[in-house]
Amino acid sequence: MATIKPLEEKYDPAAPARELVYEDANAKVIRFFLKAGQEIKPHKSPSSVFISVLKGKLSFYIGKEDKEEIIETGTTVFYEPEELHGFKALEDSVVQAVITPNPTAQRVNM
Repeated sequence: MATIKPLEEKYDPAAPARELVYEDANAKVIRFFLKAGQEIKPHKSPSSVFISVLKGKLSFYIGKEDKEEIIETGTTVFYEPEELHGFKALEDSVVQAVITPNPTAQRVNM
């Protein structure tokens, strides 16, 4: 059944805010709300990660912490499994991550 999930900005001045948009055995979709200067620290995932900038301007880590790209509204970044990724908001920003396969489901099935 189709579900509509409108974008409602949910910033937290203390830390990046997260919202689970959707989750099933195949994928997880998370929205991140970052005030300017907030960061999702570089990390790795066993899954493929597609990150779309819904609003704002961010500095993305591309493959390693010392290589960054400035990405703005409307841009999507794809990361391979186990590739280092993270981002820092240069202005108030909203990003949406599609993670597939769902890493939580993978851990449960092992």
